[in-house]
Amino acid sequence: MANEQEISGKRQVVIAPNWIGDAAMAAPFFASLRAAFPQDRIEVVAVPWTAGFLSVYPWVDAVLPLNTGKWGQLFSIRSKMRGGWIEILWLLPNSHRTALLGRLTGARRRVGYASGGRGWLLTNPVPPPSESPPPHLTDAYLGLLEAEGIVPAHRSVRLPVMSEANEFAVGLLSSETLDDEPLAGIHPGAYFGESKTWPPEFYGELARLLANRGGARVVILGGPNEMGIADRIAEASNGAARSLAGKDTLTTLPALLARLKVLVSGDTGPLHIAALVGTKTVSLFGPTDPLRTAPRGEGHRILRRELECSPCFRRTCPLGHHRCMRDISPEEVADEAVQMLALSSSTRQPGAGAAN
Repeated sequence: MANEQEISGKRQVVIAPNWIGDAAMAAPFFASLRAAFPQDRIEVVAVPWTAGFLSVYPWVDAVLPLNTGKWGQLFSIRSKMRGGWIEILWLLPNSHRTALLGRLTGARRRVGYASGGRGWLLTNPVPPPSESPPPHLTDAYLGLLEAEGIVPAHRSVRLPVMSEANEFAVGLLSSETLDDEPLAGIHPGAYFGESKTWPPEFYGELARLLANRGGARVVILGGPNEMGIADRIAEASNGAARSLAGKDTLTTLPALLARLKVLVSGDTGPLHIAALVGTKTVSLFGPTDPLRTAPRGEGHRILRRELECSPCFRRTCPLGHHRCMRDISPEEVADEAVQMLALSSSTRQPGAGAAN
């Protein structure tokens, strides 16, 4: 059992998930850890792409980016952990490599799930959840706190939008003449793999429907590697959608998402960031399981086909047809998104504070 008095004012380090969406779903963990230990220094170790997003979390004191590559991570974590004695190390990923990295830190207590026989690398191994289906990822992360006797203060949170990021978002939308409402967003990419993606022509048709039926200005979001698919969607939309791909960063993306009335996306990182800043979402689930990774909170819509092969969790469809995604029609998605546009209040302020 953790003793709050025993570690008050000490250093705690969290090894963060490698995926941006998982890091977003871990927000209640960070908020609850901060609530339980307000005097402690909480640091996060993360791969570079996730570190950029975690740097806007108000619940942590520092984010330490890891070098990429197996050996680079080994040397990187040893150098970054020299800043003082670590009382507790929390391991959110379930990999053996993470547990090995954790052992190299010399932390007095290393807490993580004893998955795949890695328990011997931990001082405080936690039995993996036994229920079927597995719990939502947010609840799994909170389960580590509960195993240490900490009652989570937050099951859901709202990520505040930083003023600098908000100024950037306002300026970007103004420069693109997109500062009028309502604003709907599309995020077509998926770093996980092509099995999570919806066809570009479907997104193009969706943009036309949102413009015609919902009166929305439609923006396409994505990173530099997704500019190509964003341009294809903009072309397929016949001018109904404008691409902003590659024009923002992970530190400014929350502010941009907070200005949307609705985001349509697959099971991707921006989907979970949108939910975290209070934007309603329509999510398209194919190879992954919404019971495990659906956006938390009220008002979100999930569209999914119950096929005999799903969820398969494959990066590429083993059957080659992607039916789980292609069987979801643009008209069906538009029906849900247009309802959200109609119900959305034009007075909603982006980036409210934390909420239980």
